[in-house]
Amino acid sequence: MKTLTIAIPTYNMERWLPAAVESCLWQTHKDIEILIINDGSTDAGGAIADRYAELDGRVRHIRQPNGGHGSARRRGQDEATGDFITWLDADDFLAPTFAEKMLATAERDGVDMVCGNAVVFSDKTFNTRRYFPHPAASGLTFAASPDYWKSKVVWRWIFSLPFVRTGKDGAPFLYPDFRLGQDVCYMFETLLRVKAFSQCPDDVYFFRQEHKKSSGSLETEINHQLAHFAAVKGILLPQGRIKPFVKYVNENYWRDIKAIAPRLSDEERWTDRVIALGTALFRDTDPAWFEASFLAPELKANPELVPLASAFRAGDTAAARNLIGGLARNAEPDVDKTSAFHTLRRRIKAFFHPVSRMTRGMLHDLERRAASRSLPKPSSSR
Repeated sequence: MKTLTIAIPTYNMERWLPAAVESCLWQTHKDIEILIINDGSTDAGGAIADRYAELDGRVRHIRQPNGGHGSARRRGQDEATGDFITWLDADDFLAPTFAEKMLATAERDGVDMVCGNAVVFSDKTFNTRRYFPHPAASGLTFAASPDYWKSKVVWRWIFSLPFVRTGKDGAPFLYPDFRLGQDVCYMFETLLRVKAFSQCPDDVYFFRQEHKKSSGSLETEINHQLAHFAAVKGILLPQGRIKPFVKYVNENYWRDIKAIAPRLSDEERWTDRVIALGTALFRDTDPAWFEASFLAPELKANPELVPLASAFRAGDTAAARNLIGGLARNAEPDVDKTSAFHTLRRRIKAFFHPVSRMTRGMLHDLERRAASRSLPKPSSSR
């Protein structure tokens, strides 16, 4: 069977990194390489990575100055030596059969990419949901299966290393320099160019949810998160992939602009930047793309997005500014999901859910394995 490189970008993830690495070491397929890409961590993550490199020769600790997740993922791609590569976030974990089942699918079908199913779980309650699951399938293409726009996250896939290094007209696929959204750009580029991909039906990746909510500066939220939508446009529309572009923007841009708008009240220059990015995003788009008839059946139209998109499309700065202000004034307060009642209710629900019980059991097993290693203590506990 082929070999697999598992690249783990990490920045100040000392609390979760041990379980992630343990989930690599417990793979049933042993012919793997584990790259811990230390993106300038200032916590004990570097010492933890060193310890794992001492314990197992398949682990390499690679240090670099902080450059963001995209930079760390690029470094992993450059350093990899396996036949295939996958990326594991430092706070997530893999099922023991991840490498075995994903590589077996790739070899059986002779494809350069395989998607596996993923489980999203709560760090506090262990409530779970399956993340856009797909049944087993072979020889898929993005043109014939455009619903894979929902699977636009890099962490549930494996990629042939020769493909990601030469598949872009002889050049490598690269993560752009966005701190947010860069994996979406990478995924859409690879999906457009791969000859065929396959789907493994098993739940092989486990994504930890709560603390990943962005708490970045306005600069990061705007110049990285909002800016990546225009990059997605530049990838998809020239290839005629209108529906994946529109559906991604309809669902994700609207969510993000509503979250950012309340923070813009006293930030004139950032409001101007949001308007400039929105104008670039919606320029030359067809108003009909955002109507219910075009979006059905996967998504519902966002009637509130239509006037804002129209203002951006027309270059009407005053109207766009007024609509963004309205989003800020009408913002709904966040539901307090940290309350004791909310946490208890969801823990009870998770206790009786088989996927939640399985996820909790695997994570506790990984944590026990890590606790037996005499790892350096997290800096927060010293």
